[in-house]
Amino acid sequence: MRDKLKLAFLIVVVILIGVFLGYLAKEEGKKPIPTPPSKVSVPTLSVVYLPSDHHSALFVMAEYPEKFKEKGIYLKKVVDKEKYELYSDNKKIANIKTILAKKGGAEAMTLMAQERSDINLNGVPPTIFFIDKGTRAKIIAPLQNEGSAVVVAKDNPANNWGEFVSWIKNHEGKEKIGFPLVTSIQKVMLESALKASGITYSENPGEDTDVTIIDMKGQGTMLASLEKKEIDAVIAWQPTPAIMIEKGTGKIISFSQDLPPEEVWKNHPCCVLVASEKALKEKREIVKNFLKLTLLSTKLIDEEPDLAVKASSKWLGVEEKIEKSSIPTIKFSNEPTEKWYNGVYTFVREMDKLGKLEGRLKGKETQKEIKNVLFDFSLYQGAKKELGL
Repeated sequence: MRDKLKLAFLIVVVILIGVFLGYLAKEEGKKPIPTPPSKVSVPTLSVVYLPSDHHSALFVMAEYPEKFKEKGIYLKKVVDKEKYELYSDNKKIANIKTILAKKGGAEAMTLMAQERSDINLNGVPPTIFFIDKGTRAKIIAPLQNEGSAVVVAKDNPANNWGEFVSWIKNHEGKEKIGFPLVTSIQKVMLESALKASGITYSENPGEDTDVTIIDMKGQGTMLASLEKKEIDAVIAWQPTPAIMIEKGTGKIISFSQDLPPEEVWKNHPCCVLVASEKALKEKREIVKNFLKLTLLSTKLIDEEPDLAVKASSKWLGVEEKIEKSSIPTIKFSNEPTEKWYNGVYTFVREMDKLGKLEGRLKGKETQKEIKNVLFDFSLYQGAKKELGL
């Protein structure tokens, strides 16, 4: 009898436990299933740059984030040379996608015209050319001045521009000079210098001129073409001239700022920061913060130029000893001085004279007319003020 009672008691306990567990399971089922915390979605800013030391500000901000963290604004690397995160006040505000335009400024501006680029680090003339054609973009800050050179073959007797002009006039045959791109700053300066020196030129080898100027479609083939005597000289942006000197292929006969007409190109504008009007409207705060980082990076290069040497060496795959001779020939500055403005106006007028402008800037003569089409420095002024620069 006692055993039967024990068995009955155990059965009751088991039933009660089962009921209790069933109740708990039912109550648990009523609770919402926990979900992992969602990631905050932020916009992506596409930034296009060229294979040039002129864009060292981008390379330095990407390679040395610790230099900027005390300001609360910096880039965090995700994929080297491709993807970064932009932080402001130590909070992630955007993803940054960097894109290399290997062929130069025209390729960069084409991407912007196709709405595949928000910000370009780009030369002034291709920017002018595309804005003239209707691309909705604005120059929002300077990046640097000067930084290009004319290089001749190492056995050429000329040692300066004047001697080169004399050599052209006295040399048998038609000389060939390469330039990077049709819309490049280097082509504008080359044509201007040849014209001022009384040298006739054409892009058509069949024409009766002193010189044939050749579109090299970038700077990748310049070294080999000069070595093979396919061309007699090139005008190129850094670090290509420095590479040619280091390799013993050529010698510099004139830096861009020393080309004729006399004093016209002194401290000339070269590369600028360009933003699409769509980005200025839809991603304005992000653009401003990227601009802030650009200003800080440029200032850092001025204080520690060796950082630009190391960062440019990594991003461009150029030996540091070459970068050490290249970087000092570039004037890094974001300040739109009156001389800088006048330099941009000179490019507009020279391009107009050469028949390269057919749209919004054709025939524009006054500073006000040109400013209204090309510039928006409101973010620059705001960024500079907020940084206390």
